[in-house]
Amino acid sequence: MRLVCTVSLLFISVFTLLTVTKCMGQEGGFMPLNRAYLLRIEPFLYKTDTAIHTAIKPYLISEVDQVINTDSIYSRKLKDTLFNRKWITRKLFNEHLLQIQKEDYALFLDPVFEFRAMNENDNSNNFLYINSRGFQTGGKIGKRFSFYSSFYESQARFPSFIDSLVRATRIVPGGGRIKRFYSSDFDYAIASGYINYTLNRHFNFQFGHDKNFIGDGYRSLLLSDYPFNYPFLKITSTFWKIKYVNLYTQMQDMRMPVAEEESYIKKYGSFHYLSLNIGKRTSVGIMEAIIWKSDSVRNRNIDLNYLNPVIFFRPVEFSLNSPDNALLGFNIRHTIVKNHVIYGQMMLDEFKISEVKSQNGWWANKQAYQLGYKAFNLFNMEGLHLLTEFNYVRPYTYQHKSSLTAFTHDNQSLAHPLGANFYEWITILNGKYKYLNAEFKVALVKIGYDKKDSTGTKVNYGQNVLSSYLTHPYDYGNSIAQGLTTKMVYAEARIWYLFNPKTNFIVEAGVINRRTENATADNNSLIFYLGLRTALTNRYFDF
Repeated sequence: MRLVCTVSLLFISVFTLLTVTKCMGQEGGFMPLNRAYLLRIEPFLYKTDTAIHTAIKPYLISEVDQVINTDSIYSRKLKDTLFNRKWITRKLFNEHLLQIQKEDYALFLDPVFEFRAMNENDNSNNFLYINSRGFQTGGKIGKRFSFYSSFYESQARFPSFIDSLVRATRIVPGGGRIKRFYSSDFDYAIASGYINYTLNRHFNFQFGHDKNFIGDGYRSLLLSDYPFNYPFLKITSTFWKIKYVNLYTQMQDMRMPVAEEESYIKKYGSFHYLSLNIGKRTSVGIMEAIIWKSDSVRNRNIDLNYLNPVIFFRPVEFSLNSPDNALLGFNIRHTIVKNHVIYGQMMLDEFKISEVKSQNGWWANKQAYQLGYKAFNLFNMEGLHLLTEFNYVRPYTYQHKSSLTAFTHDNQSLAHPLGANFYEWITILNGKYKYLNAEFKVALVKIGYDKKDSTGTKVNYGQNVLSSYLTHPYDYGNSIAQGLTTKMVYAEARIWYLFNPKTNFIVEAGVINRRTENATADNNSLIFYLGLRTALTNRYFDF
């Protein structure tokens, strides 16, 4: 969003002209949405004596600091030696490149990058790569105002299963629209930024162009950080054992044709999420969302009816006789015993009790379910964490009359990367020794893709969330993974060494094995990779 970028660049220009001093503590604002980064603090957040609403991400640093000193977690413990006091050593292992710490303001500035070389079996492009360069900056003014901005310019040549997805959608997963591509090379950019103001201990305001996540699991069926960044205004209210989030967003639809030199058609989303901590072990949350499209004929862009922060959307939508898309979601997590947590989600896109009870496969039984378990510091071994999660999404969930009101942004699902019409069981095991980390991940998936009928016409079987549900072929007899039923096994093992905890600067190596099997083809991709990067966001290639 141009306004956010302009504001961020203004701060960069002003503060960089100041003086660069010695090291600083944790800056204001929000923590990066990176799973490995957050795993360092999550064992503390899920303790029974904390009041953190763990399903609402990204986390506000000032709130996490009330539970654990984040500066101690995201600082490397170096011995006081002459070598460790050198400028290059401090910058490589423990500090931002440029950082300012004054009594009433702070600033940091870093280069950000990703250099990854990959090799895939049976791929004519033997050398695959990701080449990203950019910067990040952020800071705070006083105790209440903070800001952040980052920019990446990237070129990449992806493994075959990602390459085909990018060509079909013109979007790099989580990375935005491709600007151009040469043969098998793609060019794209990513910009993020926000300004944040904490009025008092009850109210926080964030205006930005970034991502949000609702849930306690690896995936989210309510709102995930899988799609590209979008502009939003977020108002968070905290009181007693309640946290209430109002999120107003502007999405866009890339499937609808527009004239040359015109921007893509805009769509809007309004989300309410109410989280309540019950006792010391349980947290429950309810989300309602509405997606509506821009309508130049009726001069309808921002609909004031959906900006009311304390109203139920469904009666409003009905009273407007609107064509909008309303969804209702639930989230729950419970700490069984110390370091052992169960969690779950349910998303209701359409729900008619009589049709659900009849179990006759009505097409509009559009629901999604998640059940998961995670454990921290297994067998009293610090850093050994386990997550296992089951996701089940019925056909046509998240679809609407057109992609302009579907639960999507920039040709990507706002929830699970696989869209709908699948079930998935994913397990992740993490371990570490000092600054050496390892992860092993396995995902088992059964999904039904669209396929062509006897006339050669592709039939909507409910997986592609951009399709119109008006094109469903039959009303009854629908079942999970219908259509081109495909089984997938995704396995990945990787190790990485953490150089700098503040920037999450790592060197990594890994191997991926992805196998798919259906009636038309069997594919087996074996990918080796080696990378050097500042890992500040989640990358979802595991689908």
